[in-house]
Amino acid sequence: MKDINNLLQQKSNLLLKISSLPLNLFPYLVFSLIIKQNTTINVLPFALFYAFRRTTLFLFKGGENEDNVIGWFGLLAALLGYFLGIFGIFLPALYCISASLAGIGAACFPSVQKQIAIQSDYHPSKNDLFAYFGAILILLATVVFVEPHLPAISFIAMLIYTLIAILGFKYSPFRAHSREIVLQWQNVWLTLGLLLAILLIREGWNSGKDIFSIFGIIVSTVVVISYLIKLALSQKHGKLSRKMQYRLTIAGLCQDFTTIFSAVYISVLFGAKNYYWLFVIILIASFIKRPLLKTLREYLPFDDFTIQSWGIVLGLVITLFRPTYFAGIFLIRIFYSLQNTDTLDLIRDHVDTNIYMINYRFRTAGGFLTQLILWGGLLLFNGPHIFEQIFNYHINKSVMNSSQPLFLTHLILVLFIISFTIYTLKLNKGNKNE
Repeated sequence: MKDINNLLQQKSNLLLKISSLPLNLFPYLVFSLIIKQNTTINVLPFALFYAFRRTTLFLFKGGENEDNVIGWFGLLAALLGYFLGIFGIFLPALYCISASLAGIGAACFPSVQKQIAIQSDYHPSKNDLFAYFGAILILLATVVFVEPHLPAISFIAMLIYTLIAILGFKYSPFRAHSREIVLQWQNVWLTLGLLLAILLIREGWNSGKDIFSIFGIIVSTVVVISYLIKLALSQKHGKLSRKMQYRLTIAGLCQDFTTIFSAVYISVLFGAKNYYWLFVIILIASFIKRPLLKTLREYLPFDDFTIQSWGIVLGLVITLFRPTYFAGIFLIRIFYSLQNTDTLDLIRDHVDTNIYMINYRFRTAGGFLTQLILWGGLLLFNGPHIFEQIFNYHINKSVMNSSQPLFLTHLILVLFIISFTIYTLKLNKGNKNE
C-alpha cells in the first residue's frame, strides 16, 4: 500500500494534467452532442454548463488557503454531475443537472490544478507527454464516435477522468490542506441573472413568442454590463496595471470566440458533427505552441508579446474565410494561450489574491464581451428567430435564412477583438515591467 501511495504522489502532476483539459473543455463537446440526441431539452444543458463555468468562482473570495476546499468542491460536483448524466437518456432533465454540476467542476478544479502545477514547477517528461496525449485522444475518440449511439458512455468516460483528477489531487504533495473558505453570496446575482436569461430565451424558442427571447437578451445584457462596471470599479486587483488587465481580457475574448462562436459557426456551416475538430486543434496546439514560439523568436525581431498579438490578429483574419477557418482557430488558440500564461507569470508578484482568481475575473469579462457581440449581432441581423434556427440545425439540419447574418456578426466580432488586441499591444509598448 505504501508503494502505491508513493507512486500516486510521484505521478500526481501527470494525473492532474491528464484530467484538467477533459474537465475544463470537453463538456462543451459532450453537451453539444446531447443537443443532437434529445429534442426535448434542446440546447439548455450546453447553456447551463457555460453559465456555471463562467460564474461559480465568484462565490469564493479566492484566498490562498481556500484552494483545497475549492478544488474538492469542483471535483465532487463534477463527479456527481457525470454520474447523473449517465441516466439522462431515461430522464432528460438529468442532463441539465449534470451540465450545471459539470460547469461548477470546470470553474473550480482546473484553476486550482494550474496553481498546483505552478507551485510544483512541473515540466512533463516525454513519457508523461505521451501518456497525456494518449489519454486525451482516447477520451476524444470515445466521445465523438460512441456518444451519438450510446450517450451514457461519454458520461462514464468523463466520470473516469474525474476519478483520475481526484486521485491526482488527493495525493499531490503540493495540495493545501486548509479547510478555510470565504463565501461571497453577494455575487450569486451573476449566476441567477444568466440562468434567468437562458430560461427566457429557451421559453422564447419553445413557445414561438419572440418577446421571451428579447427579454432574455435584455437580462443577459444587463448582467454583462453590470459585471463589467463592477470589475472596472473593483479594488481587488492589487497593483495590477490597466495594460495587464487588458492582456488577461484578451484570453477571454479569444477563448469564447474559439469555443462558443465556433459552436455556432461550425454547426451552421460545417455541421455539428464536425465540432470535435476544434478539440483536435486544441490538443495539437498545446503540443507545439512553445516550439513554435521558440522558432519564431529566431526569425522575427519582436518580443514575445508582439509575436503573440500579431499571431492572434492573423488567426482572426484567417477565420473570415471558410476554407481556412480551422487554421485560424489553431493560430488563435496557440497565441492567446501563450500570451495568457506569460502574462500570469509577469503579474504573479503584483496581486494580493491568487492569480487564478484575477485571471478568472478578466477572462470572464472578455468572454462576456464576445457573447454580447455574438448574440447581439445575430439578433440584430436576423431577428429573435435566430436562436431557434441555430439550435434546430443540430437536430433538423435546417439553416438560417442566409449566411449573411452570421458573416456580419463574425466580421464585427473579429474587428472588435483585433482592435482590442492592437490597442493592448500599443499600451504595452510603454514600461514592459509594469
